[in-house]
Amino acid sequence: MAQTLKQKTIGAIIWNLLDRGGQQVLQMAMVIVVANILCPDDYALVAMLAIFTAVGNLVVESGFGAALIQRHDADDRHYSSVFWFNLAMSSALYLLLLGCSPWIAAYFGEPQLVALSAVVFLSLPLNATMLIQTTLLNKQIRFRHLAKVNLAAMLVSSLAAIVMALCGCGVWTLAWQPVILAGVKSGLLWTTNRWRPQCYFSMAIIRDLFGFASSLLLSGLLNVVFINVYSLVIPRLYPKRELGLFTQGNKICDPIVSLVYGSIQNATYPIFSNIQNQHDRLINAYRKSIRFTSFLTFPLLIGGVMVAPALFRLLFKSEWWDAIPFFQLLCMGGCFTVLTAINNNFIKVSGRSSGILRIEIIKMALTAVSIALLARESVLAMVVGLMAVRGVVHLINIYYTQRYTGYGMWAQLCDTVPYLLLAMVMAAAVWSVGLVVDKPWLLLPLQIVAGAAVYTLLAYATGSKILKDAIRLLLKKETL
Repeated sequence: MAQTLKQKTIGAIIWNLLDRGGQQVLQMAMVIVVANILCPDDYALVAMLAIFTAVGNLVVESGFGAALIQRHDADDRHYSSVFWFNLAMSSALYLLLLGCSPWIAAYFGEPQLVALSAVVFLSLPLNATMLIQTTLLNKQIRFRHLAKVNLAAMLVSSLAAIVMALCGCGVWTLAWQPVILAGVKSGLLWTTNRWRPQCYFSMAIIRDLFGFASSLLLSGLLNVVFINVYSLVIPRLYPKRELGLFTQGNKICDPIVSLVYGSIQNATYPIFSNIQNQHDRLINAYRKSIRFTSFLTFPLLIGGVMVAPALFRLLFKSEWWDAIPFFQLLCMGGCFTVLTAINNNFIKVSGRSSGILRIEIIKMALTAVSIALLARESVLAMVVGLMAVRGVVHLINIYYTQRYTGYGMWAQLCDTVPYLLLAMVMAAAVWSVGLVVDKPWLLLPLQIVAGAAVYTLLAYATGSKILKDAIRLLLKKETL
């Protein structure tokens, strides 16, 4: 039985990595092409609407997806009730945000936001139509199917964005890309999945599910505000270009972060939910996932810090080079983000979603203090504060993980620090390459190869079990 769980977990993680990795490669290619056509001001305009879209999507989802996965006795009555509720909620939110768009435009002093809002907010009802389809695929651990849909939708939307940018559509390229992505993904899910909603709705079911989902919704809302609050503050105090640079740094860093924790989080949550009543087995499986997360996270993000100058100078026009320090700081903070998100997943599986809410409240309080102290200094100072807040929140997160599950500080340090030390040695090797090579077209690939080689050799020399499992898998000595 343990072997079956291991096989399921490895297979789920691999398909999620392929899914996320493929999406991020396509998105990165699109970002590189489009960013070299558009300017920071274009990105800033769409970033001003990001917090409203993110909050809207979260309110529509309302934690119901996680609640349905966590609930073993969910049936068509539950799925249909949530579907109709989300569809109605998303339509109402779209109309509400559309009505508020003149005030949003007035706040930022950008009249163009009124017209942009009508397009950008279309993603809300489109995303609502595919919530249950995605939840069912996740619950059934059908990650291969989901990966194919996601990759096809990302390919179509990325190609559409590139064509629009080349045709001179400007900021409308950035407005339409996520809408096209949501539309294509929804269409593919409905044509390839058999589930259809019944003409049934029960408010009692919604209230019952919301009992678990409410804490997740509130904590998610606080997290969304935490992530996007800088989009509200920066354009009020600094030129619009500064928000564009910050947004671009985040757009390049975020694929690395979401590739790791998104893949592992999506793969492990439904599997760990099935063994939530077997505490020792759950702890053992979770520690393995933390080690695997650390094995991937530290070299990718610390490596990103080291290759940033060569990366930006090779791939982006000089107008974007001022985004390098933002990208580097966000990569460093991303290490905390990934581990915190995985711990939150564990707390959620344990049925203590209220603990996640407490962590998010503390995080928002610390963020408010950080912004109040640093907002007048510079945008870069605010990002340094953001990184510090993420570090403190991770320590608090570990405390709550120990309190609810018994997986404490010392155990987490034992599971994560070895990979951090390996990544630091790797970083020194990557940095040393820059001392002898200065051409970006040669420096970047050499740094990547050197970093990958040094990290892999160090992991092998120190007897990393994660690496050995990966090698056995590649050599077909362990089947999925």
